[in-house]
Amino acid sequence: MTTITFADVVHPSLSFSLENEAHVLILKLVDCAWVQRLRDISQTANTRLVYMFSEHSRFGHCLGVAYLAGMLMDKLEASDPLSVQKYRNAVSAAALLHDIGHLAPGSHTAYKTWFPNVPDRHEQLAERIIREDKEISSILKGQGEDFIDTVCAILSESPSVPAWTWEIISGGGWNVDRGNWCIVDSVMGGVSYGKYNIPALTESIVITLDGHLALRENRLDAMMHFAVSRHAMYRQMYQHRVLLAADTLNRAVVQRARDLHDDLPFCDETMRIVLDAKSPEHFSLETIFTMRESWWRYHLFRWSSGKDSILADLSSRLLNRVLFKTVRIMEPSEAKGLLSEAQAAVTKCGYDPKYYLHEISTLDMNAGDTDQSMLVLMDNGAVKQLTDAEPLFNSMMKESKTAKKSWLTMPKEAKALLGRIR
Repeated sequence: MTTITFADVVHPSLSFSLENEAHVLILKLVDCAWVQRLRDISQTANTRLVYMFSEHSRFGHCLGVAYLAGMLMDKLEASDPLSVQKYRNAVSAAALLHDIGHLAPGSHTAYKTWFPNVPDRHEQLAERIIREDKEISSILKGQGEDFIDTVCAILSESPSVPAWTWEIISGGGWNVDRGNWCIVDSVMGGVSYGKYNIPALTESIVITLDGHLALRENRLDAMMHFAVSRHAMYRQMYQHRVLLAADTLNRAVVQRARDLHDDLPFCDETMRIVLDAKSPEHFSLETIFTMRESWWRYHLFRWSSGKDSILADLSSRLLNRVLFKTVRIMEPSEAKGLLSEAQAAVTKCGYDPKYYLHEISTLDMNAGDTDQSMLVLMDNGAVKQLTDAEPLFNSMMKESKTAKKSWLTMPKEAKALLGRIR
């Protein structure tokens, strides 16, 4: 059997057989320009400024997701071959392409950077790319006339396809997307928070009679192991206060660039389009394709030596890791007074608070899990929501909603002055 193998940091290797139809489809799609573009889209954005080896891209993540989806479908097919065989190729394609609509800088961070008041739309952009890019659509059309519609239905969680097809990729609790990034980001960050037992989960998931994914009760321990790992990754990595402070520099850079507009020291055509946009929905495919980390960082490099002192300073801080410092808001009641004092300190240090003073906070890491929690197939044949079957999981979700932390970010001189003022 001929296989194509990719080295991996989670599994010993990711192997795809040229005698497996779904694997052949994945390998064809991997060579597409849009998938290769993911090598220049950061998986974890400014996390690399805190965890120095966290430099990996969306490409490896997407290939890992496709591989993990195949592993799970191998297990599911043993007990429900007709259901899985019908949708296996479409689920495989959706798994590989699910993040193809991500933008620079830093995937999810891009929306905080360009459109802080707009929900993340990378799934909708992915569907557009799949339908409109000639290279991808040609490959998918080779699978059948309605194949593209099926792939997009899976990505959009449409009721027109069985629920298990999209629950594999985006369902609540564990899915192959979270299952991959949790452990990959942990390994690449040089920490152990995100490691968990993948086989224990994939070998214990089944398709219910009404077409949903469910975990067998006897492996609730494996699900909780994953839930704790994911919880720790958010608390220790994704919601690290220094990382959140670095993200405010992204927003400040873009705000200053927008305020300068025609006086920008350097700006290519794509940057002009993006700076003038209110959301990414009407971007051309060419604009989206160009929005890569190298494009973003080249603008930062040019701006760091430009004539505008504020834009130059903000860009240089990102390039050279001269980050803002944080001041914790301990009680909501003190926020207004602290903000007023911080504004005075920032101004006295010669900085404009519009760009140099920001508030950051942690977010609910389990958003959506309450409504889409994975089902559990109990030993007695009953089916329950994970939140009902495992009280600890429910407690963790409640804790994440009430454990919000907030800080102000500012230059270190302003923080030092604020400390003397207080």
